[in-house]
Amino acid sequence: MRKEPFQQIYITKALALALATVLLLTFVPAVQAAQPEKRLTDCLKRAAQSPDQAAAEAESWMKKAGGDKARLCRAYAQFHRGEFNVAGAEFAWLASKAGNKDKTYTASLHAKAGLAFSRANDHVNAEAQYTKALKLEPQDPEIWVDRAMERASIERYWDAIEDFNQALTLMPDMTEAIRMRGQAWVKLGQDRKAFEDFQRAQLLESRENSSPSP
Repeated sequence: MRKEPFQQIYITKALALALATVLLLTFVPAVQAAQPEKRLTDCLKRAAQSPDQAAAEAESWMKKAGGDKARLCRAYAQFHRGEFNVAGAEFAWLASKAGNKDKTYTASLHAKAGLAFSRANDHVNAEAQYTKALKLEPQDPEIWVDRAMERASIERYWDAIEDFNQALTLMPDMTEAIRMRGQAWVKLGQDRKAFEDFQRAQLLESRENSSPSP
């Protein structure tokens, strides 16, 4: 059974989230943090470009007290190698260990676990991880969209629309959410609502494209 377009996951987005994670790690004195933070940044970049090399580097780093940073890099390498279930479990473990001290960081780990489990077609764990992320960061429209895509991928279109609606309440001009909600309306046979969403998304894109560059 085909599940497109809701199963399309963009690696560039995953890499962008990976790099953003670096900024959310536990704060330590700058002088002490500089070297491991740079190593993590380099390792995360390598995970997308050469995951086997990054995985080997992360394993070596872990043996030298690399801690959670090394483990995070390994999880990204596993993701980019297509080991989605393993990566999902690793992200979920890191999220559990991080706790709620930094809710944004922990939510990002749960969301990454959800993404990995979704790619593995483990929809129970994907839903659970996205839901945990939303409990920590209910004001993040991107996570609402991620869970909506997961729900749509298993034909839970009404639930997906509810999540798209939540995202659009937070960010009304979120073109991605509008278009994908339109796709969900199509699946439900709601052609008029689908047309309205597609038309609105097209209008927003036209405005964005015509806006002068800063």
